[in-house]
Amino acid sequence: METMKYILPFALIVLAVSLGFSQEDIIVLNHQQIGSHQRPLVRFSHAKHLEAIECSRCHHDYDQYGANIGGEGQACSECHGVNKVNPVPLTRAFHLQCKSCHFDLISKGRTSGPIMCGQCHKK
Repeated sequence: METMKYILPFALIVLAVSLGFSQEDIIVLNHQQIGSHQRPLVRFSHAKHLEAIECSRCHHDYDQYGANIGGEGQACSECHGVNKVNPVPLTRAFHLQCKSCHFDLISKGRTSGPIMCGQCHKK
C-alpha cells in the first residue's frame, strides 16, 4: 500500500507531460486572419497526415532557388496572411496545399483525401 502512494502521483505526472508535448490529433482550422468563415470550419487530422507525408510538405520554407528546405513546424498563418512575408493569402495557401497533394495522389492511382469543398467543410 505504501508504493501506491507514490505510483499515482508519478502516473499523473507522466500523463500530464505526455499530453503537453503531444500534437493534437484533430486540428480545427480557424484562423482569425481569414475573417468571417463562409463555410463550416475544417477538422484536419494531423495524425493521419503524419503517417502519409513528410512534415516539410506542409511546414515548408524555400531558399533563394525555390527549393523546399523544410520548416520549423510553424502554423500556416505565420507566413501566409495579411502583412506576411509570403504573398499567397492564407485561404488560398490551404486550398493549394491540400488539393494539390490530393490530386497528386489521384494521378498516381492512390487513395486520396477530399478535393471538393463540401468534403472538407462539413456541416
